[in-house]
Amino acid sequence: MARIDHLVWAAPDLDRAIDELAARTGRRPRTGGAHPGNGTRNAILGLGGRSYLEVLAPDPAQATTATASASLAKLPGPVLHTFAVATDRLDRVAVKLEQAGLPHAGVIPMSRRLPSGQLVRWRLLIPTGHAYGPLAPFFIDWGDSPHPADGADDDCRLSRLTLTHPEAWSLRPLLEKLDVEVETEAGEAAITAELETPNGVVRLSSLDRVAG
Repeated sequence: MARIDHLVWAAPDLDRAIDELAARTGRRPRTGGAHPGNGTRNAILGLGGRSYLEVLAPDPAQATTATASASLAKLPGPVLHTFAVATDRLDRVAVKLEQAGLPHAGVIPMSRRLPSGQLVRWRLLIPTGHAYGPLAPFFIDWGDSPHPADGADDDCRLSRLTLTHPEAWSLRPLLEKLDVEVETEAGEAAITAELETPNGVVRLSSLDRVAG
């Protein structure tokens, strides 16, 4: 089965989100870097091995009208948004998506510079043309670049990831075709993660700010 590479915790303000996550988990995410042209920056909380939680927020240092940055800025607070699956064969994933009837925009190359100055490169494949929104994962290949979780504090772990959707009956077999093993249940559309942390079990959800 495919490995979950990272979760995306979207926020309107990076510093406030880092403070909130540190208070909830007992571990402070480390600074990641900016995404030039996308108007965003991030921080990383290791989840053990080559897995992590990405805190993603607008980058005030970038003068941009990027859609991603504008959407993040409108959030009322941090919410779990989506997740990425690791692969070293994006070409095979592309074929599986096409066989499942899902279009995609092809492989998207991206990069960012670490605080140390080192350039990190990766490639993405994002399925489109479906009704599941961010509940359907995107796929990522880090190639020869260092992984964001390398050297990160690993006192936190992802113990459970659950997707709920009114059409879970069709989402579940789609994930199986893509070799993604995630709990899928019928219900209001949401993604929920449970983390084992020094402060105990912490639950993050896409419904946090809606319900709260």
